[in-house]
Amino acid sequence: MTATRFLVERKNIRFPFARLEGGEHHHLSKVLRAKPGRQVWLVDDAGNSYEAEIVEVGETQTLLRILVLAPAEETRVRVTLGQALLKSKKMDWIVQKATELGVDVIIPLATARAIVKVGPWEGRRADRWQKIARESAKQSRRSSIPEVEEPSFLRDFLIGQPASRKLILTEDGGTALKEILPAGPGDADGDGISTVLLAVGPEGGWTKEEEADSLAAGFEAVSLGKQPLRSETAALAALAMISHFWRS
Repeated sequence: MTATRFLVERKNIRFPFARLEGGEHHHLSKVLRAKPGRQVWLVDDAGNSYEAEIVEVGETQTLLRILVLAPAEETRVRVTLGQALLKSKKMDWIVQKATELGVDVIIPLATARAIVKVGPWEGRRADRWQKIARESAKQSRRSSIPEVEEPSFLRDFLIGQPASRKLILTEDGGTALKEILPAGPGDADGDGISTVLLAVGPEGGWTKEEEADSLAAGFEAVSLGKQPLRSETAALAALAMISHFWRS
C-alpha cells in the first residue's frame, strides 16, 4: 500500500500541470496534510502514471506539476470476469480481490439460482463496486482501473462478448483448468491482445440449461478439481491461475 499514490481524471491534466479534486484532494490535503514541494504519484484512468510535485494546496483542489510520465504498461491478455450475483459483502470482496489479481472488466450476472436478483437499484450498486475497484487498484499499485459494468442477464453475456477464449467454471465435469493453461489464451486480435472470458456461477451452481447455453455459445467447461468451492473462492482461484500463466 502507499499513501502517496492518487487517482487523477484525465480532464484534470494539462501538461505540465494536474489537479486533484474531490476525495483524492481531501485525502492529500486533510488526511496527509501534504504541503507544496512534496512529490507523489498520480495514476489516470488510462493507466498512465505520473511523478508530480505539489505546487499549491487550495480549499477545493490541489495543483501539481508533472515531473515524469510513465506510460501505461502494455498487456497481452485482457480478462473479463462474468460473476453471478452474490450477497452484497461477497460481491464487494470479489470486486476488491479480482482487481488485485489484474482483472480488466467485471460483469455481475443475473442467473437462475442467484440469491440476489436484478432490480432498479443496479446503477447504485455498480457505482459502489466501481468505487471499490478504484480504491483496490490504488492500494495494489495497479496502473489501470477495471471497469465494473451494471448487472447483465446471463444470456446477454453469453452472446455479446467476443473473445479469444471463453471459459465457464463447472462442478459437473469439464476439463481441469490446469490442463488447458499451457495452450495459451488463444489468438490475439489486431492490437496483439487476447481476450479471455471467465464465467463463474452462483452459490447454487448453474442450471443444466445455463450450462448447455454456454457451451452452445462457444464456452469451454473447465473445472478446478473435485472439491466443491464457494463461488467467490472459485472465481479468485481461477483468476489467480489465469493471471500467473497467461499474464505474467
